[in-house]
Amino acid sequence: EKFDFLIVGVPLSPLHNCISIGQELCLRGHNVTVLSFAERGRQKVAKYAPKCKLNYISLGELPVSDDKEDELVRHMLTSNSTLLQISFMAQNLLTPYFNQLREGVSRVLKSGQVRPSFALLGLPFGGAGRELQAQGIDFAVNVPTILVPPVCPWASSFIPPPFYLANPHNMTFLDRLLVIGGNSLLNFGRHLAVLAGFQFSFMPDLSPDLWRGRLAFVNSIPGFDYPQLLPPLVQYTGPVVDVKKMEPFPEEVESWLEAVPEGMPVVYVSYGTMVRLTPERVAATLRTLTSAEHFTLWALPKAQQVGLPETLPSSVMIHHWIPTARTLAHPKVKAFVSHCGGNSAVESMAMGKPLIGYPQFGDQMGVCQRIADAGAGITGPQGGWVQAEDVHHVLSQPRYAMRAQTMSRLLEKFGGTSRAADLLELAAAGDLAVLKTPLEGSSSSGFFMSGYDLVIYAQLLAFFVFFTCMRCCSCRRRAGARTDEKQKTQ
Repeated sequence: EKFDFLIVGVPLSPLHNCISIGQELCLRGHNVTVLSFAERGRQKVAKYAPKCKLNYISLGELPVSDDKEDELVRHMLTSNSTLLQISFMAQNLLTPYFNQLREGVSRVLKSGQVRPSFALLGLPFGGAGRELQAQGIDFAVNVPTILVPPVCPWASSFIPPPFYLANPHNMTFLDRLLVIGGNSLLNFGRHLAVLAGFQFSFMPDLSPDLWRGRLAFVNSIPGFDYPQLLPPLVQYTGPVVDVKKMEPFPEEVESWLEAVPEGMPVVYVSYGTMVRLTPERVAATLRTLTSAEHFTLWALPKAQQVGLPETLPSSVMIHHWIPTARTLAHPKVKAFVSHCGGNSAVESMAMGKPLIGYPQFGDQMGVCQRIADAGAGITGPQGGWVQAEDVHHVLSQPRYAMRAQTMSRLLEKFGGTSRAADLLELAAAGDLAVLKTPLEGSSSSGFFMSGYDLVIYAQLLAFFVFFTCMRCCSCRRRAGARTDEKQKTQ
């Protein structure tokens, strides 16, 4: 049976994975339409689905212009508080998308341009999920790297949020109090709010009823993410972007790599497209990575190369564009200095190269920490600068490369886009309904089957017992006082 699939997402990096899954569906003969914004969305469809033509419908101009987005990112990076960073970006970058997503999806559906059998939403999905729910169209949610609270309601209570780093395998009492206690209280509040009819309009992704009974993909594996108990509809797929897509090297980069002496390790450096390094930081990083013990290949955007010396050391190559997957697959490359963006981290593990992480914002701290806890790399502090001793440590300890190669073998076996497409076909046919747990029947069943009503009853009972005991003690004290008075009178 052939289906009409709809993919909806803002034109940021999480959309890449959804488009890759869409390409696999298209190759199987399904009709796939992508809804996003402006020419940027169209370019992402062309880049990540080159083998099969997907339909593209623009929802309008970018709610946040390229220049404004660049300004917001620079402002966000002035803070090292993950909580403040997330709050700032949610308010200034994501909120403008949320309303336009719902309005745009509603407009397209009402126009009859598409009549989807099923939809796939990339994070953040904003009001799009609520609109599809109102139209009676079932959908799945794609999570690009790791499951973290508070966004995903299925994340176990022992999983730390991105703004608090702790290893679930080795928690202190304070860690358990803050992580398990905080997540449990948050989930209780969210379920109670949904039961009361609260819509989470400020960030619809937080609403449990938009996840309940839905298929959810996580584009990594347990081990990369913290292993946890999850309902059957939450499925790890491994990487869904073609991490082994071998785009050619620029000629000067290929020549430089060929000239690297045999046995000399190469360290690849990339902070992705979102991080903006200051000239001072670029200069300091160059000094740190200039070494007689290794060569350095650095992908650095042209705009951030201002102030570099005209002549670089022979052991360093800096270029504005270097294909990450091809670089990490090169036998001379032995380690990856990265900001731990989701795609970069998955590519590093898929190619079996240990990672030296310097997270900058968002969930990057959580991603770096998970790789470090898995033994496939190390992580520095948030916003930290590259340290020579970190690079030397990873290069000199074979255990990091061995664990990264273990991760590579696991990632390869989880199915990727093929597994995701299989599950979407089953979901569109309605075959996955039998996988719903008793928690996913309705808002009320989620509340009651989680035992939250029993928590309320237990609290009321504890209050009643406490009140009764205090009342009894008070009565006994008054009775004792009257007895003493009578004895004194006599």
